[in-house]
Amino acid sequence: MVLMAVLGVLLLVGIALTARWNGTAYEAWDREADGDPPSVKATALHYLRGVAVALVGGFWAGALVTGPAMRLIMRLLAATAGDDAQGVITEAEEVVGEIDLGGTLGLYVFGGILPGLASGALYVVFRRWLPGGRLAGVAFGLLHLVFGATRLDPLRPGNVDFDIVGPGWLSVLTFSLASILHGMAVVAIANRYSRRFPPKEATRATRVRAVLPLVLPALMLVAAVFFLMLVVVGLAITIVATRVRPLVAAVRSRTTLLAGRIALAALALVLVPYTIVDLRDVVVRDSPAEAADRAADE
Repeated sequence: MVLMAVLGVLLLVGIALTARWNGTAYEAWDREADGDPPSVKATALHYLRGVAVALVGGFWAGALVTGPAMRLIMRLLAATAGDDAQGVITEAEEVVGEIDLGGTLGLYVFGGILPGLASGALYVVFRRWLPGGRLAGVAFGLLHLVFGATRLDPLRPGNVDFDIVGPGWLSVLTFSLASILHGMAVVAIANRYSRRFPPKEATRATRVRAVLPLVLPALMLVAAVFFLMLVVVGLAITIVATRVRPLVAAVRSRTTLLAGRIALAALALVLVPYTIVDLRDVVVRDSPAEAADRAADE
């Protein structure tokens, strides 16, 4: 219970920060002063600054919101599944009803922090296509629900855990809210950090405050060689692309901005019916008792 209490406190802190920073505008660097095209050094600094914002926004959204929410929701669904589901092995080979530190850490990292890092990168790249103001986080969260939640996790209909824990309507409600909150947290934290990094004042205190949120995400990135390689490859592509002036002009144009928003909205609308069907498949399942009996017979 102590572990669940700690996760609850983290989630409350994450929700409070998300609410406080929701609506904060993303602060981009002024590219005009760098020349057209900007120098390689300026391009690299802009790119690495974007990586830093993505890391901080994604990591801390996963650590303070998504990871705790995923674990607490799984605990709630296990408790509401009934006595017959207790002790059944889940898809992740965890035991329903048992609070395991190793399983909790695994879900915290792979269900919270890593998806958060991916979302942070996606947000920094495609943020211009999202609406402004307080709607940005909500829209980003809804896109997570439509594009990822039912096709990857946590609302994948093929996940046999929904035959064990439940009820299905509670699974859909809690995980849908968590998906939306995940997107809101990424946007809020990333936008807040974009206004702090790099620090505008060159004092030691401001530098420490600016770098401190980046330490843990950066250490995690360095430890994961694959992700570090992706960052390096992205830097090389960015430097080469910025040498092509027509490409830079096209990317920055209002036409591209409008086309991107239309394409994103159209794709989301196409996927909405499939998302509804997938969510219905999660709700309309066998009862936990029937699923447990079937698993025992097998």
